[in-house]
Amino acid sequence: MTELERIEQAEEYFNRYYQMEDAITQNRENEEYLKTYIHDEAYVVKNFDLAKKRATGVAIGVGIGVVLFLLILLIFNSFIAALVLGLFGLLGFSVFAVCLQHYRLDAAKRQQVEVNAGINEQIEILKEREPQLIKTKDDYYAGLEKRIDFMSLSNMQYIGEMKKWIESGEAQTAEDASALLEQKLLLEQFNSIMKKSEMEVKTYTEEENKQRFGDPLELIKKKKKPFFKRKKG
Repeated sequence: MTELERIEQAEEYFNRYYQMEDAITQNRENEEYLKTYIHDEAYVVKNFDLAKKRATGVAIGVGIGVVLFLLILLIFNSFIAALVLGLFGLLGFSVFAVCLQHYRLDAAKRQQVEVNAGINEQIEILKEREPQLIKTKDDYYAGLEKRIDFMSLSNMQYIGEMKKWIESGEAQTAEDASALLEQKLLLEQFNSIMKKSEMEVKTYTEEENKQRFGDPLELIKKKKKPFFKRKKG
């Protein structure tokens, strides 16, 4: 096996490991996504908006009552009959509409309970699956530690860069590429520390500087000699 093939084989192993990590992440994301479909009764009531639906039903009942009133009045020319039938249509349809919306709300509540139960079952399946996914990933990682002997697995994300060094001839062996990587990471760490140190240079307030170096105005006052006028002889 050539050195490039060693790197490529390690790269393939690492990609499988990343797929296992992605599977765990996806499993958790699916669990959180499913939770968004679980709602309590208050949520169902709020979104059903019973008051608005009842008002709409009553409004339609009023319309039906008015139509019946006018229709009976025109046909039979009887105000009393038209009024009675109009009120009957208004009240009858309004009561029917209100009862219908209450029935639909109860049905929505029952449906949400069923949905919650089904979603909880799916969530439990995902929860039970996660430990197995983690164990599979950990076992695979332990196997990688035995298979990959030229680099630390903590640096597996840099395998692509190591591959380029082998292809360009900058590194002759996988071990050389690993050594180059270690040098690069140490240099980056050192530069990061130096940059952080420069950013953390302490700045002092005016009062702190006076305590450290003294008050220059006060020093000038102390050094200033008094001026005496000469007496005339």
